Amino acid sequence: MPQSESAKRLAALFIALTFTLFAPPPQRPYAQTSPASGGSRHFEYLWYEAENMQGLSLDARNEPRLNPVWRNLTREQSPGWGINGPGVSAEWTQGGESEWNSVAAAPDETRAALSQEIEIPRDGEYRVWARYADWARRAENFTVRVTQAGREVFRREFGARDLLDPHDEVSMYWGWAFAWDGSPAVPLRKGPARLTVEIERAAGAHRQVDCLLLTNDAGFRPEGRRKPPFAAQRVLREWAEKRAPLAPLIGAPAAETPALWRRQPLAGRDFLMPWNINEMFWDLYPKPPAERPLYPFNAEPAEAFVEKYKGARAVPIFASPLVVPVLYINHLPKHLKEGSAFLSFLRETRAPFAVVINYGEANFAETDGQAALKLLEGELRGQFLGWVSGESIGHVYHAIAKSLTLTPDMSRRKMLDAYRAAYTRALEERWAGTFHAPAGPMWEQLIPAQSTSSTAFAHALAAWGVRTLGMETAAVQPVTAMRIAFTRGAARQYGRNFLYYHAPNFGDTATTFTKVQNFAGPDHFFHSRYGTTMGPSLSWYRKNYYLYYMAGASAVFLEQGFDQFFKPGPGEHPFQLNPLGRITEEFVRFAQEHPERGTPYTPVAFLLDPAHGWDMTDYPHLPLGVSPVGRHDRALRELFLAAYYPAALDEGEPATADRQAFTSAPFGDIFDVLVAAEERAEAIDAYRALVVGGRVEWTPAWGQRLKAYAEKGGTVVLNAAQVKGLPPALLGVRTLGARGEADDAACLSPGEPKADLAGQVYAYERVEAQGAEVLLKTPSGDPLVTVNRVGRGRVVYCAVPDLLGLDERLVPAAAHLLAHLAADATPVRVRGEVEYLVNRNARGWVVTLINNRGVYKPQQGLAQVRREEAAEVTLEANGATFKRAAEWTTGAELKVATGERGDSLSLTVPPGGVRIVELLP
Repeated sequence: MPQSESAKRLAALFIALTFTLFAPPPQRPYAQTSPASGGSRHFEYLWYEAENMQGLSLDARNEPRLNPVWRNLTREQSPGWGINGPGVSAEWTQGGESEWNSVAAAPDETRAALSQEIEIPRDGEYRVWARYADWARRAENFTVRVTQAGREVFRREFGARDLLDPHDEVSMYWGWAFAWDGSPAVPLRKGPARLTVEIERAAGAHRQVDCLLLTNDAGFRPEGRRKPPFAAQRVLREWAEKRAPLAPLIGAPAAETPALWRRQPLAGRDFLMPWNINEMFWDLYPKPPAERPLYPFNAEPAEAFVEKYKGARAVPIFASPLVVPVLYINHLPKHLKEGSAFLSFLRETRAPFAVVINYGEANFAETDGQAALKLLEGELRGQFLGWVSGESIGHVYHAIAKSLTLTPDMSRRKMLDAYRAAYTRALEERWAGTFHAPAGPMWEQLIPAQSTSSTAFAHALAAWGVRTLGMETAAVQPVTAMRIAFTRGAARQYGRNFLYYHAPNFGDTATTFTKVQNFAGPDHFFHSRYGTTMGPSLSWYRKNYYLYYMAGASAVFLEQGFDQFFKPGPGEHPFQLNPLGRITEEFVRFAQEHPERGTPYTPVAFLLDPAHGWDMTDYPHLPLGVSPVGRHDRALRELFLAAYYPAALDEGEPATADRQAFTSAPFGDIFDVLVAAEERAEAIDAYRALVVGGRVEWTPAWGQRLKAYAEKGGTVVLNAAQVKGLPPALLGVRTLGARGEADDAACLSPGEPKADLAGQVYAYERVEAQGAEVLLKTPSGDPLVTVNRVGRGRVVYCAVPDLLGLDERLVPAAAHLLAHLAADATPVRVRGEVEYLVNRNARGWVVTLINNRGVYKPQQGLAQVRREEAAEVTLEANGATFKRAAEWTTGAELKVATGERGDSLSLTVPPGGVRIVELLP
């Protein structure tokens, strides 16, 4: 029963007295009273992911233990709180876990605790919510507690009763369903607190906890994995809806692209499609051309392909000169031997080739191994693309696990150094064992195509010597464009290229039209469902080809390669391209016809510490395997979600193939990611603006480097948590040694419509301007964002540490600052709800437009198409000049209008569709 009003007042009075007696003194003096709760129009939403909390059970290597609920592990097998996922079919068919993961504990677990140090931003009445697995007719009890100043101020047991009807559709299928449960409101005082999720006794089912929410918004009811209305997202939405012009913080778009951005050739080519080749081709190669396929191929069934295409020159996909052969490493001894059909083919065609090493080994005889190594390092060196290593750095995990143990208290820089030494040693041993001769680690020849951890390791791998960076993205990984920005940025910074490892995966499912990979029935009830209606949408599959090609990938490699043809049934039907193959054939023709794709135009770079270790979707979960998730990780997540707005909103929707992976960001795909390493530091000069992300350990050299960069016309954006080690004069402000708090801000830029920058409570460093101009201020008049002119450029300083409020979410002022920086940063302005990127080629500009609405494909089942969600798009000159335009995917000529605002054109992008427009002067 709810408490009476008098009881609430007594409880509030007791807590107030308790805090008066026991609250610790503040660490820093505050310039003003914290925003009061009484009469405030601002709500606080404190959202915490259970998987990011402290207290996960760790294994002998200090990595979090895995406890996937579908495996039904006991306490002995996986003690304490472990990592559940990321989830499998049960989770994804319910729309997915919040963000990336959840935690789980065994039914017979009796003692475990997760904790999170938090800050209650203001006094008030708060409800505590939890999203967890509600098992039908079974208890899954756990307790949530809040303590302040050593005293318990909130306690509630969740999971002791059914929240959903046992006949709920989802519960009847899986035996459980995600549900939210909330507590009555309780009074909490402003200040530090500890949030804990505890197990105190055994339960009837697994405890699977996804996320928690504390809020003083009594009317808010969480739903699914959708986040509350965070204020920064509101600011970005309001700006995106109106696109009101803002005073730019960077110079006008440049007409030409820097030399750093030019793609490095791959085996002398600009673009390739390395392809796993069926062994039957090499067996048939000595036969007369009329009796065998003319081109290396792969298909299921291979015999049907041979029968249909032997002697034929017009062959879908494989007749393209872009397709080059890939061998599986297990077959390498057969092929790298004098007299082999493979060597004959290479010598006749001079074709590039690669070797895929996933879960395999080459068993050479000693002399054969040494001869093969001599071939790779000698005659074939210019043709050998490298060792394709899917989802792994060299597939030497077991050697790494035996030789390397990191501890959570190590710095990430030390962790990364330890990884480099361990991987180098393991790879040296692997290749020496393979070839029976010293071969070194072969970093140059390795193509590590990571999916999870790709952003954490991209720059490190390039620095270690990798020449071709690989990356894989699945439909469950949000913001593909952001992941590309990391890999492309690393490739550009270190003079490398990158490869896309293409596979139609959606969690534990995949879209397949083959017999070999048709996984269904009771054996695959919990995990790994592959089939014709599983996995991502066909639109997802198609959009990835065009996005990666136009974003600058030097190669696209299909994980399987045999999955492009089929002989459908029932009944008699011809052997033919399947739906995936039709998409691939279309793309291959497109890439052949349009080699002048140009250079991606990315004027803004995020600058991170070389050992940042951050990945939005890591596995098993923690940064670099063992490092605790910290405030700087949350700062990076918030920053990138703002740069790719509305990614945070898309992430909260039920998981579908297209809505999370692709993001229709109003700023466009205009970013690269660099690291503040001493080597290749000059890469920053290729960008018009640098936004420093997370925490960076500055050296004196970097302080001078940033100053010189600004003097030459660049813009540097820093916040109060990033200035240690930098020259004070660079900022144009003087710190006052005190902090203030506010929940609002005002922009002083003249001639702009007033922006509503009210939101959550945030702390800021009090400063006074000494040469810098104030762009944003607090309600009390303190400078919040300043702009200091340095030579021809500027240094922008935000006084909010990490750009985060007390809730560790991006503050509205930071969102507004980002709009000042990134709005209309390309020579072509794009209007319309599409994802877009702009390229510069020798003739003009090329704009890629991707409609991420209209196709809604759940993990399992056919996509639903809403054809009314076609996107109406306008392209306007913003420095570029164009009088003619052609759309490449349809071959249509587009009409260009000339008006007072310059050249423009309009077109429609169909649901889930792609349009690529070349603009010519």
